[in-house]
Amino acid sequence: MYEFIPLIAGVVIALLIQPLATAKLRLVALVLLSTVSGAVATIISGEILVSPVAYLVFDVGQALLAAGITMLFVARLRRWRTPPLR
Repeated sequence: MYEFIPLIAGVVIALLIQPLATAKLRLVALVLLSTVSGAVATIISGEILVSPVAYLVFDVGQALLAAGITMLFVARLRRWRTPPLR
């Protein structure tokens, strides 16, 4: 059940940072927020007590992967819905 927390957080993060001005700012926000959400997910699930480094890396990776895939999907969707220039 706790494995869904970083995945859902990654999707939400990606959707929230889309309006940011530059790609660099979006990347920085993506990495920072995914790291925080992965750490929070590790703490909430209690996995930090079992193996702090392994579960932290795994949860942060899940959040980053979910956010990255969501950002790619949103970019493709925007490109697909934008009419071509004539």
